[in-house]
Amino acid sequence: MVLSKIAALAALGVALYPCGCDGHAQTILGLHYIAAAIMFVVLAYFCYMFYKRAHANAYAEDRRARLYAVCGVVIVVSILALVADTVFKFSDAIPRFVFYFEFAWLFAFGVSWLTASRILPVLSRGEERRAAIAFRKRVTPARANAVVSYTLRTRTS
Repeated sequence: MVLSKIAALAALGVALYPCGCDGHAQTILGLHYIAAAIMFVVLAYFCYMFYKRAHANAYAEDRRARLYAVCGVVIVVSILALVADTVFKFSDAIPRFVFYFEFAWLFAFGVSWLTASRILPVLSRGEERRAAIAFRKRVTPARANAVVSYTLRTRTS
């Protein structure tokens, strides 16, 4: 809970303080990069925690654990690529270099977060989705079962 607040504050720092590239002026030198690094690390840690939780459970969690591991690796590789860019200036030779790696880590974290929500039908069992819906909507499991059944019927028809 505390880490999510730290990541949110770091995201706010990334948004409010430009990076000093493409003609933008840096208001506080390096704050954008520090906030981005904090956000990267916290989100990578979330993937690691998702992985540990999925790996510890015995039922059908193996696919989730592998997905969390892949997402965590993508985030770490993106961090390393962006750090390497500050040293070797790959972005001078490769247009949109930073954009591609930022997109990759955001996409990877989004996939891991959606997987952790247990809403994705491919990676979760029906009872898991019903329980997740019941928890989120504060409805009875019978009502959640009806919602999932209706959703599945409308998708197949």
